[in-house]
Amino acid sequence: MSNVNIPSNYMASVPQQSLSGPSEDDKIDRIYLTSIRAILKFACMLFCFISFICLVTTLKCGANHTFLASVCWLVIVMQTLIVTSFLFRLKNKFPGVDFELLDFFATVHDAIYLLIASSITIHYCKFPGQIGGGVMGILAFFLIAGDAVVIFLARRDENINDNNNNTNINIVR
Repeated sequence: MSNVNIPSNYMASVPQQSLSGPSEDDKIDRIYLTSIRAILKFACMLFCFISFICLVTTLKCGANHTFLASVCWLVIVMQTLIVTSFLFRLKNKFPGVDFELLDFFATVHDAIYLLIASSITIHYCKFPGQIGGGVMGILAFFLIAGDAVVIFLARRDENINDNNNNTNINIVR
């Protein structure tokens, strides 16, 4: 028997794994899920949810606790939309929209609202559950403010690298 008669597919095909990063065809960005930005966003949403539950389940204290509860709910919704936009790589599908800048301004906006609402709730409400909700809101503020700092530093480093690349190109010419 000669080698000519053996078919070329005699071995079972073994699926090959690529060692490169995520391809453009992937619909979900799994690397973003493990980034520091996503972890800070998820932690902030968790603390906002805990704050919301603390505020809703305690006795009423005027409208102060309602303000923080609504701010916490809006922060959860806004940050979920931002995580979803980065998770499904909408920045590649909509190149005209600067999602990084949108994320920065939304994060700063949410941080300011959380700080104001949590401070008001801690100052005016004296029930333990509402003070706990205010403290959770302050902790969520620190997490989301840290996220804003990370976004700002990443954009700054990106701009510095772009400027360095442009000056290197001009020098070479």
